[in-house]
Amino acid sequence: MLLSNTMNILAGPAALTLLAALCCCPLHAAAQAAPTPSPSPRPTAAPTVTWSGVLSTFGAQTTGVNASGALDSQSGADNGSRVDWSNILISVQRTAGTFRFGATLGSYAFPVAGQAINPTFQRNANTSLYGYVPSAYVQVVPDEHFTFSLGRLPTLLGQENAFTFQNYNIQRGLAWNAEPVVSRGVRGQFTNGKLNAALEFNDGYYSGSHRAVEGSLAWSATPSSALSFAFILPDADTPANPTAFIANKSEYDLMFTGQYGKLSLTPYLLWVRSPKSAAAAFVNDESAFFASALADFSFTDAFSIGARFESAQNGSSPLDSSSNADFIGYGPGSNATTYTLTPQYKTKHFFARAEWSRVQADHVTRGFGFGSQGTGTSQTRVAAELGTQF
Repeated sequence: MLLSNTMNILAGPAALTLLAALCCCPLHAAAQAAPTPSPSPRPTAAPTVTWSGVLSTFGAQTTGVNASGALDSQSGADNGSRVDWSNILISVQRTAGTFRFGATLGSYAFPVAGQAINPTFQRNANTSLYGYVPSAYVQVVPDEHFTFSLGRLPTLLGQENAFTFQNYNIQRGLAWNAEPVVSRGVRGQFTNGKLNAALEFNDGYYSGSHRAVEGSLAWSATPSSALSFAFILPDADTPANPTAFIANKSEYDLMFTGQYGKLSLTPYLLWVRSPKSAAAAFVNDESAFFASALADFSFTDAFSIGARFESAQNGSSPLDSSSNADFIGYGPGSNATTYTLTPQYKTKHFFARAEWSRVQADHVTRGFGFGSQGTGTSQTRVAAELGTQF
């Protein structure tokens, strides 16, 4: 289970429209035979295969840079600013019929509040994590209740999605950073009225070697609100990989979604537990807790503002020496609070966003915090993103 100066404005592709002209033949004389009536027009069927794309760039300026984690810096310290691509993506889907499919291809970035921002094409970060085809699947939909999927599937956990344009904010939160993002597996889904359930067998945290069970249960209490629970249970001996340093962690996610006029609310709670494992070199059982409140308010169809507040707490003590004692990124026993505000202007094919975020961390381990010595406890970041969707 996950980042975001002046930038060049991206010009959206010009829209092309084909207009059909109607013509009619006048009657010249009453004695002339009446013309054969034209057949009634038939409604055009919606296409079963659709294409879409996103091209966007982002920039960020950070105060109190990350002391470690930037894979492109020879010193190991993060850069104070970054301008890069956030999305260069094309998606294709077949959404009707018994046999369906979907795929997303291209490059992408995973900017996270309070974490180092690596280049989009940096090895072992961003696009390198899940490759140039981060999502690809085939589906069998035998009826209106069941769906069976096989391939690279997005996680069932969390309220924030993988790509920047899918979220209220440019940067993802610390809770998202602890969750799985993509797994390779098979999923069965059942829908009946207000109930939606899914169960998946995959390679937990993109391990490629160990198995995990992932699932979710959602109840739509009203047409505008839903309560859901999701979980992932990986093999206790799952080793670390570039997508997750702690890959044997079980996660339990309680989520609420509500739409109240112009206000959208998507808060959630996440509990994480990593068992001790000799194979994974974890000597203790460790845990962490995250609480995240996300909201978006639309002033008009074009203008909106997204907000996120979250609290993250490691269950370990500052002296804990187990290598699975830190799920947040600031050392064993650390905790952090993040604040993010993201005003947005969006049309059918163009979007522009600005963002302000701040992270306050406590009980930071030296070298894991902010500043050149890694002892700083706060970071402020301003960012912007410009893009076009087609």
